[in-house]
Amino acid sequence: MKTFTKGSLTTVVEDNDRRIPQYLESGWKETGTHPKQEDEADKRIGKAIDDVNASEDEKKGKSGSKTNSKGGKAAAPDKKVNDAIKANANAASESEEVDDGLLKKGGE
Repeated sequence: MKTFTKGSLTTVVEDNDRRIPQYLESGWKETGTHPKQEDEADKRIGKAIDDVNASEDEKKGKSGSKTNSKGGKAAAPDKKVNDAIKANANAASESEEVDDGLLKKGGE
């Protein structure tokens, strides 16, 4: 990825973008591209995508796994990912321990 700026405008393009010479000719300056720092939201989204992919793999079984054209795993459907994000957020907010009387603690 390459980042170009011109005044207050910024654009990011792929390394092999065919428009790069045009950007340079028209006064755009190439600047360093810095990866975004991962925050809690990124971690929740990553976990949700992993959860959905894991559940999809369990449903498919070993006989027919979904792959994309490059041989890797196919991306999880957006709705399932969004549902998983909401479920993970709810679980995190409601994760306080509840004593239902079924678990023994300290030999009681």
